[in-house]
Amino acid sequence: MRIGTCTRICLILLVGLLSCAAWGQGSGNITGQVTDASGAAIVGATITVTEVGTGQTRTVTSGRDGFYTMITIKPSSYVLTADMTGFKKFVQMGVVLQASQSLSIDIPLIVGSTSESVSVNAEAVQVDTTTPTLKEVVDSTRMVEIPLNGRNAASLTTLVAGAVISPSNNADQGNAKTFPAAVTVSVNGARENQTGYYLDGAPNIDIISNVNQPFPFPDALQEFSVQTSNYAAEYGQDAGGVVSIVTKSGTNQFHGSAFEFVRNRVFNTANYFGYVNGVKTVDPLKRNQFGGTFGGPIRKDKTFIF
Repeated sequence: MRIGTCTRICLILLVGLLSCAAWGQGSGNITGQVTDASGAAIVGATITVTEVGTGQTRTVTSGRDGFYTMITIKPSSYVLTADMTGFKKFVQMGVVLQASQSLSIDIPLIVGSTSESVSVNAEAVQVDTTTPTLKEVVDSTRMVEIPLNGRNAASLTTLVAGAVISPSNNADQGNAKTFPAAVTVSVNGARENQTGYYLDGAPNIDIISNVNQPFPFPDALQEFSVQTSNYAAEYGQDAGGVVSIVTKSGTNQFHGSAFEFVRNRVFNTANYFGYVNGVKTVDPLKRNQFGGTFGGPIRKDKTFIF
């Protein structure tokens, strides 16, 4: 009985830690102010965001100054609504929250019946007006479509302004100790071992050399953000950049993919200068990478698997 009790306690603690990690770094915030036609603040309005893919919702109410804030929202596409007695319902479509983003959406309510609604179909402005953070998001399209040697998504951090490949003197521990997928990046002149990496909120670094541990393969990644300056105090352990990696999630619809990435000399042409002993040669590398993804609901609108 004692062993069984200890096992249950360990499982509960593990689930708790995983839950904390899932809502850690990489999530975003939505904030704004609810006002009437005259610009006066509206107190007590109910603001709800509904994730398009899963149907999950988060709800808050506006404060006495009309402002509302939703924190630790996972990056995804949302529909935002606002309800208040005596005003028409406000519906904002096409709200896209990216990794580590603070998105500002002000809500103007119009006097009328709550049975009426005002729908805004244009995408919300994606400009961060609430924090001084400089960052860029690398989305799944770029990860999958851009030619990527070895399909190592970590190398795409160099797409961000201020991030460059740097000498590995202070990070590389040799072939026997450093992960083959490690990428030594200097952000805004900081040392190559001063970039923080987080995978769905949990640290994703090699504790010896402080370089990145391998990213999941690109088809399993939703996106990752690279913060290069003025990021929040929660990321205070590193002087360089902060990379927040977000994996894909299941939705209310079953979906999946299968792939093979091929690199073979039979598909290559020879380099003009590619001669060995007078014979034209081509790249001899032969590589076949197979894989797939699958996601869907375990319980609609509540629990998902990917």
